[in-house]
Amino acid sequence: MKVGPLIVAGYDCEIFEAGPGRVVRRSRDGRSLEREAAVMRHARRHDFPTPEIYDADGPDILMERVAGPSLFEETLRVPERAAEHGALLAGLLRRLSAVRAPGWLQAAPGRPGNRLLHLDLHPGNVLLTGDGPRVVDWANAARGAPGADTACTWLILATATVAEPSLGGKRPDLLAAFLDGVDPAAARPHLRAAAERRCGERDLPAGERDEIDRFLAREAGEESEESA
Repeated sequence: MKVGPLIVAGYDCEIFEAGPGRVVRRSRDGRSLEREAAVMRHARRHDFPTPEIYDADGPDILMERVAGPSLFEETLRVPERAAEHGALLAGLLRRLSAVRAPGWLQAAPGRPGNRLLHLDLHPGNVLLTGDGPRVVDWANAARGAPGADTACTWLILATATVAEPSLGGKRPDLLAAFLDGVDPAAARPHLRAAAERRCGERDLPAGERDEIDRFLAREAGEESEESA
């Protein structure tokens, strides 16, 4: 695809200008993004908020340009809204849990299910627009039980390395509001698989791996107390 100037580059993909209201998302290693585009089209057909897809060809996706800050950026800007943003994340996962996955989508490890899973739905992958949120970066999408998606987001909110002072001490509010809007009991059996997937990411800070270990130990202890 013909592209214009580079807008932003990540370790996995680059985003280029592609005409009015459009961008091209291009994989840096040349891997095909056609499956990711098909997942986004499927989610959008089922009224889940993703950018519109216009075309996909090998490593390129031609898609709607979404204008607005990420939920993470907005939480850093206005920490007082952290609880509201946690509730927004929970609401997005509830909406996604109603979407059946296409039969061709690979199954997520762990307990079986037939729902569409994002498996990376954190504040950095939610863009806030004038028309509401848009969920981006569907590279990890799979088919499975909704609790797996909840576990992934829960783990990230609880353990991700962030500039804590920038959140004004509101991180617990974000996490508590999220957990109030989901089913933690359904997510707990998926936490270890979520942790293994998260620890497999090549850019994960070592300190976050330690925090994940502490988090799993705490949750295992709480689960034991509840079942006693």
